[in-house]
Amino acid sequence: MNEEKIKEIVAPFIKVSAQQIDLATRIDRSAVQSSILLHRMYARLAEEGLVVGNYTAIRVFGDLVKDAVPAGQGPPEQRPVMPASFHGSAASGIGIDIEEIAALPRATDFRKDPFYTMNFTPAEVSYCILQPDAYASFAGVFAAKEAIVKADNQYRPRNFNTLEIERSAEGIPQFTGFVLSISHAGGMAVAVAMPAGSPGPAGTASVGPLFLSSPGGKQGRSASWLSWIALLLAVSALVLALK
Repeated sequence: MNEEKIKEIVAPFIKVSAQQIDLATRIDRSAVQSSILLHRMYARLAEEGLVVGNYTAIRVFGDLVKDAVPAGQGPPEQRPVMPASFHGSAASGIGIDIEEIAALPRATDFRKDPFYTMNFTPAEVSYCILQPDAYASFAGVFAAKEAIVKADNQYRPRNFNTLEIERSAEGIPQFTGFVLSISHAGGMAVAVAMPAGSPGPAGTASVGPLFLSSPGGKQGRSASWLSWIALLLAVSALVLALK
């Protein structure tokens, strides 16, 4: 694929004309309206024959042209590791993410659509399509992955389809090493991720099992705290949506 075709694909996502794009044009998260749209852009490129390696490291159009590889090689299991200076600690803090559900691409078959195969595992797709609102469920899972990345930067170079959000028998979202909470309101999905072992409210600690446990335990108190944070964010999103 030549540069002009790549510009045509990128242009709608950064809201400029293809003719305005040069090697110094920013195409990272700061130039795209949301994380979902950024991932959609790279899914669209892959659909047209360009599989990009480490797109979290791409800042300008020149980086994209240099990083793109021919189709047929397929996306790697893990994108190339970024410089050590970029990574956070193993438990860098609490991650929070808000995503607009309507930003997700419409799909007739989630199991084959490039965006969904690049960002969700088969198990996640199977779970989401069985929910009353599949798109809301997908947005929640996506937000949870973004929250995990924000909480711990060592996951940033990973493809989203290698980070699987599992569910307990009660439907609670789970990811090894983290306590998660997901909420929806006003067309938005909100997720909070806190590394297990981080201090909870009033000094309680999330120790023991890496997943949510009973409400009466320390894990449960931390989970409750996260739920309140997610609820407050969801209400804020609803207020913004109503405005």
